[in-house]
Amino acid sequence: MSNGMTTIRDEITVDGDVGAHEHGVTETACVERFLEQLSVAAIQRVVPSTQVVVSVRDGETTRLVASSSARAEACERAAHDAATGPSTAAHHQGRVVVVPDVDDDSRWPGWAELAHDAGFRSAVAIPARLDGDAELLLVLYSLVPDAWDTAALTTAAHYAQELAHALTVCRTAHRQAEVNAHLKAALASRATIDQAMGVIMAQNRCSAEEAFGILRTASQHRNTKLRDVAVAIIEGVTGQPASPPPAFRDSSR
Repeated sequence: MSNGMTTIRDEITVDGDVGAHEHGVTETACVERFLEQLSVAAIQRVVPSTQVVVSVRDGETTRLVASSSARAEACERAAHDAATGPSTAAHHQGRVVVVPDVDDDSRWPGWAELAHDAGFRSAVAIPARLDGDAELLLVLYSLVPDAWDTAALTTAAHYAQELAHALTVCRTAHRQAEVNAHLKAALASRATIDQAMGVIMAQNRCSAEEAFGILRTASQHRNTKLRDVAVAIIEGVTGQPASPPPAFRDSSR
C-alpha cells in the first residue's frame, strides 16, 4: 500500500455476505485487506463495469483506504485535493449524490473532465456514518451512462451501510488493541520498577517511598527513562535480567 491507498488486484474474490467477514477482521486486524475484498463485492453486487473507491473522513482529514482501479483512485484523489466532485457534495449535503452522465454534468467541470478522460460516464457517491464524527464515503464509477437505476442505488446504499458497520467494528477493535498494548507495557514497566525498588530498599535499608525517590533522581541525572534505570540496577546487582511481569490477560477476547 502506498500513499494511504490500497489498490485491488484482479485475482481477489469474495465469498458470502459482508457480515460473514466481520469476525475475521477483528481477529486478524487486516483492515485494508478487508476493504479490498469488500470493494470487489461492491463491483459484483451493484452493476457491471463499476469501479469503487472507499474513503474515510475524520474531522478535516480524508483518507482513501481502498480502490478497485488506478483510474477511479486518481479521480477521487483529484476530487479530494480540490474539494470538488460528487463525493465532496455527498459529504457536505449528507445524502447520496448521483451523476447520471459525466458529459452532461456542469456542477464540477474539473472533476467531470478527469472522469471523462479516465473513461467513466457516470458516478454515484454515498455517505455513511461511522463512529463519532467520522464518515465513510463509497464512490462508484461506471463506464456507461445512466448506470444507476433505483435497484442499483438501493443496493449500493445498503452496501455502504454494511461497510460502515464493518469498518466501525475494525476501528473499535484497533483502538482496544492499542489500549491493551499500552496497559501491557505499563504493567511490565511497573513490575521492573518494583523489583528495582526492592533492591534499593535492601541495599539502603530505606522505605519504598525513599527507594522510589532514589530511582527517580538517578533517572533525571542520567536523562534516562525510569524503567531503563530500573533494568540497569537489577542487572547490575543480580547479573540477571528483570523477572517478567505476570501474563497480561486480554478479557476482551
